[in-house]
Amino acid sequence: MPINWSWKQALSSSALALLATTCVYAIPKGPCEPKSKNVCCEEPKPGPFAFSYPKDMNLACPSDFYFYGDFLVMQPMEDGLEFGVRDTNGNGSGSTELIGGTVLSFSSEDKEYDWDFGARIGLGFYLNHDAWTVDFQWLWYKTNQDISASTAITGVIIPQWIQGNTTAPATGDSRASERWEMKMNVFDIAIGKPFHVSRHLVFEPHFGLRAAWIDQNYLARYGGNYATEMSGKNDFWGLGSRIGFKSNWHLGSGIEMIANSSTSLLYSNFDVKQSLPLGTNSWSLNHDFYRNSSNLEMQLGVAWGMHFNDMQNHIKLQALWEFHNWYEQNQLRKMIVDINPGQYVNDTISRGDLSLSGLSFKVLFDF
Repeated sequence: MPINWSWKQALSSSALALLATTCVYAIPKGPCEPKSKNVCCEEPKPGPFAFSYPKDMNLACPSDFYFYGDFLVMQPMEDGLEFGVRDTNGNGSGSTELIGGTVLSFSSEDKEYDWDFGARIGLGFYLNHDAWTVDFQWLWYKTNQDISASTAITGVIIPQWIQGNTTAPATGDSRASERWEMKMNVFDIAIGKPFHVSRHLVFEPHFGLRAAWIDQNYLARYGGNYATEMSGKNDFWGLGSRIGFKSNWHLGSGIEMIANSSTSLLYSNFDVKQSLPLGTNSWSLNHDFYRNSSNLEMQLGVAWGMHFNDMQNHIKLQALWEFHNWYEQNQLRKMIVDINPGQYVNDTISRGDLSLSGLSFKVLFDF
């Protein structure tokens, strides 16, 4: 049956429109566009891709690797590090009644945890196999925190890490202090797949391995009637899996919004040691055990990038606000002795989460 000429024109116009639309939104160049002349590269980039287009830095003769360095300004926090309760309104009679008590810690009253510096460096490669990436990363962070407290002669500081009488002493424990030291090393290796969800949104799911070491030292000192100190060590290592995603939201002129998230589950070891010299009531504790530990990270910020060296290289500057949460990192125990009748009371583990929050400033080079 012969086809009407008008139908032929309509079909041809529709096909051309479809091809034109496909070409406009293809990133990088789709299969309907002519290939660019290969002037210096041995092989063209893999493609075309049927379902999603890979992230393309549009570099001339790319070497397919990148490296970056981050400068971190973070505030660490950990639950369960309270070292005393100040009762400034005590009447000096040694009463068990707590009047106007204030918990003493690194974050209490007008005191906040100090900010400290860290670093993160990384190296990555683009693979020809489906445009995957392989990324190596090392994060280092260290902090030292100190705080001291005192009270008036009629007040008391009730210690939280050493045993005491059933009633608070009338004039003792007028001063106390604590020190917390923490050092963190985290190594990651990940395989990712950055691709364009749309013309202006790049999404990169990734998975890999994580190894982490977190060493903590804690010291609580008390004056007055007790004049002693509790020292503790809380060391951790873990090895396991990590999974997450990265996203780049392109606004134009090289400006991007960035939102990333990842989580890990690690087979871990805790080595906990504590000691308290206090005459006949001295004690020491060793606890070495294994468990599964988890970690959550989130990043949100902005970036700006540009090409240079005749489109052969690319640089990106990035500023992010980051959250890192390590669940139940504080495994120190609080041992209390009631001198009357002189029995030990084993308080629960502090079970405090360790968290970091703050800014990271990144410089990334693509080659």
